[in-house]
Amino acid sequence: MELGFFSVHANVASRWDRLLSGYPVRQLQAAQLSEGLPGGLLLLHLDSVAHEQRRALLQRLESTQQLFVIMADRPQNDEGIRLLAQGAKGYASTFITGSLMQQLLETVWRGDIWASPSVMQQLLKRLLNGHPFSLLSVQSEKVGLAADLSEREQQVLDILLTGASNKQIARELQITERTVKAHISAILRKTGAGDRVSLILMAQERQTIH
Repeated sequence: MELGFFSVHANVASRWDRLLSGYPVRQLQAAQLSEGLPGGLLLLHLDSVAHEQRRALLQRLESTQQLFVIMADRPQNDEGIRLLAQGAKGYASTFITGSLMQQLLETVWRGDIWASPSVMQQLLKRLLNGHPFSLLSVQSEKVGLAADLSEREQQVLDILLTGASNKQIARELQITERTVKAHISAILRKTGAGDRVSLILMAQERQTIH
């Protein structure tokens, strides 16, 4: 897959060029944004696009089914959720570390969405708004049975579907956050879900079907 990025700021472009040195990557110019990278992934520096031009650009990228990730100098939860709703497949800090950049690329390339834990938590809470815990428990059980989860994995899933963070799950079950992460990785693998949001949507779908 072709990889490209757009930023008019020399320090950002230089940093990204260094972080992406292991990939065949090219820097797009402003005039090339309308064409995008057909079949490729575009990293878009939000602060390099004028406010009055952002909506039209995002609509154009979405209409051409361009795979793109928004990078912001000062990430904000509400902005991240809004941009993901507008077609972005990821939302991250402009100054993301090299290891996180690698995770971002791998996540988006496999078809999942990348965002910071705080953005994902806000998105989860919005998805869960209006769903009583009793209904969530039923949905969780259906997902767990279908995926053949262990008893402990089912307990983690029950709490996860309420929108709880890893720290809250760890506190509730009196286990370490590292153990929680291991259980969540197993749950995602067994269910085939790419992330927490996918798990919520999977549960909601099972509630609708059943």
